[in-house]
Amino acid sequence: MAYTDRGGNHTVAASTWAFLLDVDNTLIDNDAVKADLDAMLKQEVGPDVEHEFWAFYDEVRHELDRVDFPEILRRFCAGAVPAPTAERISEMVNGIPFERYRYPGVLGALAHLATLGTTVIVSDGDPVFQPAKIRRAGLTDAVGGRVVITTHKESELPTVFARYPADRYAMIDDKPALLEAIKRREPERFRTILVTQGHYAEHAPSPPTADLTVARIGDLRTLTLAQLEGAAS
Repeated sequence: MAYTDRGGNHTVAASTWAFLLDVDNTLIDNDAVKADLDAMLKQEVGPDVEHEFWAFYDEVRHELDRVDFPEILRRFCAGAVPAPTAERISEMVNGIPFERYRYPGVLGALAHLATLGTTVIVSDGDPVFQPAKIRRAGLTDAVGGRVVITTHKESELPTVFARYPADRYAMIDDKPALLEAIKRREPERFRTILVTQGHYAEHAPSPPTADLTVARIGDLRTLTLAQLEGAAS
């Protein structure tokens, strides 16, 4: 697990609420990132090479149970793709302007949540590309450097609790199944907030099982502690 925290590696003081925020399809439109990258690959190198790239993507994700772009690029560049093509694709992936893919209202929502408690980004991913992605999107600064990169956030919550102690936690994510799993494990400690953005949220159960459901991350700019406290009532 990797941490970045502007205050160093010291555990922060306990607060009443801590907001644990996912990144992909919660703060950043990751579906749009992949669609645009796919279109660029087809235009730059053709559908055959584009297909090979996504084959490595699926292979690595299956093996490591996470998206690991450095490993994807390593395998891709080590294959039969000409060196100039491999270099061009590496530049494309590493140069994605993630700040353009922030959902509307993200920075305002993060600023508002910071008035209610401690904001912490908790994101699954590799320890190199994912923190860089979050930083380039302007999200690291927006949460005061409190970023945790995990492989499986639901199983690594005790470390998050130790690092960012709070009386109560709110998990904000686009994946209904993950929110359900966390709520089962910590029913009294957690409030779950489902943001219905992205392909996971499209298949959310009806009625939603999360304590709160919002259509867009920007909707959290008006969240109140009274709503949060009464969410499971």
